[in-house]
Amino acid sequence: MSHKVTATILLTAASLGEQVQDPALDMIVGIVLPPDSTPASDEYIVNFVVPVSYGWTGISMGGQMSNSLLFTMWPYNGEIMLGSRWTNDYVLPLPYAGPKITLLPASKINNTYINAIFRCQNCTVWEGGSLGSGDLDGTAVLAYVASTDVGVDDPSDIDSSFQEHNNFDFFGLDLSQAHSSSYSKYIGGGSTTSAPSGPSSTRVPPSTTTSAPQATQTAYGQCGGTGYSGPTVCASGFACIAVAPPYYSQCQPSK
Repeated sequence: MSHKVTATILLTAASLGEQVQDPALDMIVGIVLPPDSTPASDEYIVNFVVPVSYGWTGISMGGQMSNSLLFTMWPYNGEIMLGSRWTNDYVLPLPYAGPKITLLPASKINNTYINAIFRCQNCTVWEGGSLGSGDLDGTAVLAYVASTDVGVDDPSDIDSSFQEHNNFDFFGLDLSQAHSSSYSKYIGGGSTTSAPSGPSSTRVPPSTTTSAPQATQTAYGQCGGTGYSGPTVCASGFACIAVAPPYYSQCQPSK
């Protein structure tokens, strides 16, 4: 099996939880966990941004294909097709029962990107493994994959078979930095169907300054929210949208 490998990234800075961006593949993976508790929570939120032109994409919550909770995603007729899978070998992963996936209202799909923001319950432990090897304040190794030119066999079927991806990479995630006291605000609303739903987001005008040029946030990067101190001006063609006001705003395509 041949793969194209890019640089491995260790995350330390928190935004919507912890986030990694791959400029070469134009993909973003972000994770946010609930506050620490006893017993530990079994859920988290994932933000997965990928080009809509890709055939299919995926995330491994265990950093490898076998014995890991896998998420697969692709577009179909303006909908986000998102499901959980598992395998114990390097073969086509099959649908995996147990995880409950809910697309949150801020999820969007347009002619450029899929921006999936989803809640996954019963997702920290799976057959053969667990997130962070069971330590939700430790370091987890995750992976993301992309089939940039070949689609799935039946895009209308969330359980469709597909060919092997042609790109993948790993990254380390500091789970201690992914917990958020605003978690309950982020999960307000959502749909368990494959199509994004919910109210329209509120547009937040970017702040300006005359003292010096401002840094520009990239597509689908964080641009505002409680405690945020990074860039608030989005790249050309994108606007700062409050997706979970007042806690989190993101650069999304201008309407």
